[in-house]
Amino acid sequence: MGKRNKERVDVLSWEAVYFGATYCQQYLYLKMDSMKAMNSARFFEEEVLPLLEKPSRYLGNELNSVHKDTAQVRLRIALAFPDLYDLGLGNLGIQILYHILNQQADIWAERVYAPAVDAEAHMRKRGIPLLSLESRTPLYQFDAVGFTLQSELTYTNILNMLDMGKVPILTAERTDDDPIILAGGPCVFNPEPLVDFIDAFVIGDGEEAILEIAEILRHTQKTSRAERLGQLADLEGVYVPAHYPMFIPLSDGTLVPPPDAPRIVKRNVSDLNQIPFPTDYIVPFTKQIHDRISLEVLRGCTQGCRFCQAGMVTRPVRERDLDNLDQLMQETLDRTGYEEVSLISLSTCDYSRVKSLLQRSVSRAVPQRIGVSLPSLRLDSFSVELADMVSVFKKSGVTFAPEAATDRLRSVINKFIPDEELLRMTEECYRRGWQMIKLYFMMGLPMEQDEDILAIAGLVDRVLRAGRRANPRARLRLSVSTFVPKSHTPFQWDEQMSIGETDRKQELLSRHLPRRAQWSRHDARESFIEGIVARGDRRVGSLLYEAFRLGCKFDAWREHLNWTAWQEAMDRWNDATGVQPEKMLRARALDEPLPWDHIDILVSKEWLKAEHGLSRSSIWHGDCRHVKCSQCGVIKRRKNECLTMLRRSHTDSKKDTEVQRELPQYDEPPPVQRLRFRYAKLGSMRYLSGLEEKNVLQRALQRAKVAMSYSQGFEPQPRLSFMGSLSTGYESKAEYADLLLRERLEPAVFQARLNTALPDGFEMLGVWAIPLREKSLSAQFTGATYELWIPRKHMQEGISDFPERIAHYLSVDQIKLDRRRKRGKVWKRVNIRPAIEQFEFIEETEQHVLLRMRLRERGEVTTKVREVIQTFFDAEDPVIPYIRVCRTTSLGIPEPDSDSRHLFC
Repeated sequence: MGKRNKERVDVLSWEAVYFGATYCQQYLYLKMDSMKAMNSARFFEEEVLPLLEKPSRYLGNELNSVHKDTAQVRLRIALAFPDLYDLGLGNLGIQILYHILNQQADIWAERVYAPAVDAEAHMRKRGIPLLSLESRTPLYQFDAVGFTLQSELTYTNILNMLDMGKVPILTAERTDDDPIILAGGPCVFNPEPLVDFIDAFVIGDGEEAILEIAEILRHTQKTSRAERLGQLADLEGVYVPAHYPMFIPLSDGTLVPPPDAPRIVKRNVSDLNQIPFPTDYIVPFTKQIHDRISLEVLRGCTQGCRFCQAGMVTRPVRERDLDNLDQLMQETLDRTGYEEVSLISLSTCDYSRVKSLLQRSVSRAVPQRIGVSLPSLRLDSFSVELADMVSVFKKSGVTFAPEAATDRLRSVINKFIPDEELLRMTEECYRRGWQMIKLYFMMGLPMEQDEDILAIAGLVDRVLRAGRRANPRARLRLSVSTFVPKSHTPFQWDEQMSIGETDRKQELLSRHLPRRAQWSRHDARESFIEGIVARGDRRVGSLLYEAFRLGCKFDAWREHLNWTAWQEAMDRWNDATGVQPEKMLRARALDEPLPWDHIDILVSKEWLKAEHGLSRSSIWHGDCRHVKCSQCGVIKRRKNECLTMLRRSHTDSKKDTEVQRELPQYDEPPPVQRLRFRYAKLGSMRYLSGLEEKNVLQRALQRAKVAMSYSQGFEPQPRLSFMGSLSTGYESKAEYADLLLRERLEPAVFQARLNTALPDGFEMLGVWAIPLREKSLSAQFTGATYELWIPRKHMQEGISDFPERIAHYLSVDQIKLDRRRKRGKVWKRVNIRPAIEQFEFIEETEQHVLLRMRLRERGEVTTKVREVIQTFFDAEDPVIPYIRVCRTTSLGIPEPDSDSRHLFC
């Protein structure tokens, strides 16, 4: 038993006699752990959820989330994303691994995200550990926890999540009882800064490796931790730092691998068509940063941008077949109800049959009123044609990433396009009806001069001027990031510019940009931290640990970045190790050993050096799929994949040029029917905001194949209207909505379909047809009745005799309060007493007090239930967040009379 078990109370019972003392002790320890977990889960749901800003992040019962019987499960894995749920749920890597693992009957993969600042504060205050979403299990009770490394600026969140999950942060302190901590993802190609905290890294593609890892973990549960890690280290592409010695060959103390050390060769999936893809995408309640289906059409890139780590580490290029993509797209739409599908890759425009792909995708999506999007467009005229193809239904914005604004610097980074071509493309986009164009640039690139920064401002001005001539409503959004050299790229040896130089160049650009250009920039301090970690060695782990201990987390969020704490951590790190943080951004010599030299990405280091030399001479070359092979080294070791890609690039591309552009035209017909429905929102669904509630219904309608009528314009929306949203946390048995349809549907059929598609907690209670020009719900709604369940355990002492309190509350003529706008500014002072039409005591039990009220919510004098609660109780009364409110009746909404009752289901 580990040290956690030794701290538990040794309980003896009659079971010791029957089963044997040793077995009984282990059984009781597990039972106590299970009880603790159950108590934490119940406490979190009852005591913490009502207090949170966005409780829907933590529900764990989203559509397509997986829930299993723990008695039937042998292995439990937590897939962890070290950032907010809003960012992490749409991560395709986690969705894929979740899908693959949960297809195994005896494996249960659950999810865990970094809790927001408010949630963490409440959990730490109450001693609640970090819990998985699906089963509310503490992190320390899993067999393994796998982190996705999406950004270096999330590393302090990893430490924080381990700490909150009661898992020892340092690998050296973990025992046989603790979970194995895994990591994979884009940042894993320099794993050294995290080796103090991660037991094993998966380098490269994870679809096949994750099942091999699961098999080892499943069959070594009774062995020691060292034995389990030893077996993991034998897998291809798995790096176990404890099995890998390092030494100090450099004068500045940098830790690098021995020259003769074995290399960890990245995992590489050879055929994307043969690996599972999650068509049962998890559909969130809350709005996501990337709120759409991400359909991966190809993996890898051979454009050869010299700053781009992703393009280097994902070679060779592999594509999914058209038929496979077509099938995946329809299955995913059927099972999710999403309104948009994004055809993602590093360069979707380079898909060998991209016109055929878009033609098929748009032809399938537009009749269902689904938008199709491309993440960004290649810098050529062909891309404008592709953008036009996907804009049949929605025409929101177009994104280009030139990265540099002068021909010289474009040749340095190997991403060349003349200004005239960029101007012609953007002007053509504006002419074809787009109002918004996004341009992405970088600053701090190797060999950059001030003239290159000023050229960005000049080019933006020219794009806007040409755009205004083509489209008077033309707008432009500019994003300028700071270049951070990354491992395994031709620029991995280059210096990163300092904070002071970054601030100076940003100010220089800001002074010369045209006023009508919207622009955003990266915080120089964030880039400084990222630069230290991105090319750091094992010594950086102690800096991360010190920063975590000082409270650093969410470093990628400007409002949460604690620069003062980071500075203190760097000072302590310097005192302890002698490392000067700014020296970590230095240029490296081409013959200098690097901390990540033992990671083999298939691309040779000699080729990277050659590319570095070409950049110094401003020499540009094209994509190796269309010119001669660049000899990066991949073809020698993955010949079949490379030759397949070359064949596709020539034969399939030729077929694609013969495709005739026959796309469906979007022409929204007038609505033919208007349905009104009443529904209930109960249980955990009370934690949805009004916008989230609308999203749930809209996606359920999509899954139910209801032919909704849509608005006109660049962003068509379903013509779905509500009478008004309740406050987050309130239940209702009397919500109403109106929906316009472009095809008639019997109310009974509508109700049956929708109840099948809705998540638990929602239920259609009635559906009937109304005239197309019937008054809106908001015009008819006048008020509502509510029941208030007040928990006695949260009531302040001395509060009793509710009938008398209510009588006293209603006896006055005026109950005044200040109505405030969202930013807290007082809007006006009002008297809500005339709007309280009824307020009565119903019952009192040992658990709760039940009250009922009827309120006027439309007219000259109105009020909301939360206003009555705040004035009836003290505004700071701790019971307020825990009051269970349910709207039982909505007043003023006419329902079918007896003569038309056949329409009511």
